[in-house]
Amino acid sequence: MYRTLLSLILITAALISQGQAIDKYVRFNGKVLSQKDSSGISASIYYEKLPYYDDMGTAKSGPQGNYEFYLINGDKYNFRITLNGFLELTRELTVTNANGDGSMNFDFYLEPEEEPELITLNNLIFARGSDVITESSFEELDNLVEYLDSRPSLIIQLEGHTDFAGNPEANMSLSEARVVAVKEYLVSKGVKKNRVLTKAFGGSQPLYTERTDEAKTKNRRVEVRVISR
Repeated sequence: MYRTLLSLILITAALISQGQAIDKYVRFNGKVLSQKDSSGISASIYYEKLPYYDDMGTAKSGPQGNYEFYLINGDKYNFRITLNGFLELTRELTVTNANGDGSMNFDFYLEPEEEPELITLNNLIFARGSDVITESSFEELDNLVEYLDSRPSLIIQLEGHTDFAGNPEANMSLSEARVVAVKEYLVSKGVKKNRVLTKAFGGSQPLYTERTDEAKTKNRRVEVRVISR
């Protein structure tokens, strides 16, 4: 009899403890969405309990933007949501079981970064009169590789220009060879070749019409145009 009574007491205590544990936590769920078109996006979510940061962690929303994890009921948290191509978002929220079903739903909206449509590779230098990329240009191109890696859907067009002095056909051929050389470098670093288009302009689109050495130098350039995001 005493053994049976003791078992009942232990079971009751366990159930009470379990109920308290369940009440302590809230299933925090929702979506991370693009502010531009409300499409779901896969972003990193960092959270920390205020004011002592004694409960913190990270999560990641799925391909459709869905996320779900458990937080302490009634406590305030700081949230930081990040994704390349979007402005970082921070929010402070008090997590509560307001619905009475043990959950709290909240959607985070990220604002897309304003990115340039055309980028000039100012530190890209070729050997004189050739398509050989100088070693001093590798850092500039590696930065472009990193930029493309962080935006896997981006498609670009490399546009080659020379100055307008000399033979137009030779200038066209040189500008074409140079953008092909840049594309080959990017592909060698892991960028998929179908993400990089090329177009040659020769000396037909100068930035400056003066015939000074400085103007000629600035007219010789490779530009990166964003074709598709």
